[in-house]
Amino acid sequence: MTSEPLDTLVARRLKEARIAAGMTVREAAAAAGIPDHSLLVRYENSVARPPLERLHALATAYDTTLAALVTERDEVVKLIAAIERADTQTLNRLLAALH
Repeated sequence: MTSEPLDTLVARRLKEARIAAGMTVREAAAAAGIPDHSLLVRYENSVARPPLERLHALATAYDTTLAALVTERDEVVKLIAAIERADTQTLNRLLAALH
């Protein structure tokens, strides 16, 4: 786990996910339905906290998941996103492997 405050962690993850998606702040704001791109800058700088609905819209725009943006461990971000996108058959196989 990280000692980084959760709001700072989410802000960092938002910026990392946007960059990984190859989007500018303006493109990401438009894709997520944020009317003013400066609000996204405020989210990324931990000046403002996005509501869950907006976090979900940003996650979708960045082709990741809400859970991946808010997990406490950087090491599992990609794993969480993959699990959340997995079909039922894959999830059942993963669950069986854990037993």
